Amino acid sequence: MRMREIMRPGAFAIAGTDGLGNAYTAMNRSRIRHLPVVDDGKLVGILSERDVLAARARCENSDWWTTPVARAMHAPAQTAGPEDSLSEVAGRMAGAKIGALPIVERGKLVGLVTATDILDAEVRESMRPASRTLATAADAMTPYPFVVEPEQLLVDAAAVMFERHVRHLPVVDAARAVVGMLSERDVRTAVGDPVVYLETRGRSEAQPRVKDVMTRPALTVRFDEPLLEVARRFGDHHIGAVPVCDASGGLIGIVSYVDALRVLAR
Repeated sequence: MRMREIMRPGAFAIAGTDGLGNAYTAMNRSRIRHLPVVDDGKLVGILSERDVLAARARCENSDWWTTPVARAMHAPAQTAGPEDSLSEVAGRMAGAKIGALPIVERGKLVGLVTATDILDAEVRESMRPASRTLATAADAMTPYPFVVEPEQLLVDAAAVMFERHVRHLPVVDAARAVVGMLSERDVRTAVGDPVVYLETRGRSEAQPRVKDVMTRPALTVRFDEPLLEVARRFGDHHIGAVPVCDASGGLIGIVSYVDALRVLAR
């Protein structure tokens, strides 16, 4: 399967001189998290929702709204071609831990492919009569993930994310049952840049707690669930990672879209 078959053709793009407010509005309206940045018909970078939230955290008041896209985007953007194979692009995205690739042909932007598009294509490919996979959530998961509890201060959870270089933390109760999920996106939406938050905020009782910003109820999967079904959940629920539980419901691991891409690309 080639990128031409699964890419989003004529992907929405934005100019480097446009304001981040316009970009954020376009993302929300189209339910996308990445925008190619094009100036004078040439791809010059890519802007993610994460880039927008980081820029918003650095600016005071509403200044971020008019900040040029070019000041927040990633440049140069990694790209793929329309004839690149599914497995090749899946491997590249997993290796670079990126969520989207602009598709470029003869120097011109012709589409965009996201990690969700790749995983959806893997699911469709598996449905062909001659195709099957035995990979499960257990094959792709990171075992014994770092966790936090609902009553913990958000600043402590942010410190775990920063120090351990993770973007998702399962939230568990005293019995280690999963009661929620805390993502870096949740933290950025609530308090801005986690690094700035750690440097400037104390640990007073007025500080928000994990339970105030976490996503609940938490979606979980069993260790023996086919990885292709897990991949389907990423697209259906617009999430980047899911906790993995044993037969009794206890947390034993976590699978991210990057983990799924890495295994399926094999």
